[in-house]
Amino acid sequence: MSQVVEMPLAEGGTVLVEVDELYDAPVVRGGGGGLAVPTITEPLEHVLAGLGPATRAVLNQLRDLADSPGEIHVEFAIKLTTDARIIIAKAGAEANFKVSLKWTRDGSAAP
Repeated sequence: MSQVVEMPLAEGGTVLVEVDELYDAPVVRGGGGGLAVPTITEPLEHVLAGLGPATRAVLNQLRDLADSPGEIHVEFAIKLTTDARIIIAKAGAEANFKVSLKWTRDGSAAP
């Protein structure tokens, strides 16, 4: 089941994000009997920072192939959870973000 949560931005403000409740995590809920929107305390930029090492790992493995391609195109989907974790989603899955990255080998690089 998914729900909408409020997530802070590092430079101020917030964004509403639809997340799957996959983990039992403390989520701060608004008071009152109205339609309160749960809040995640971790800023979006801090959560997404975890993508750097994962992306580098994929790129390094593809570059290290014996017959490395001249161009590498990696596409993946990202889902967020209520405890501010990111999940690399299965292909074709509903995701919060769809990321497409492309690297082109420098012409001076050895084949």
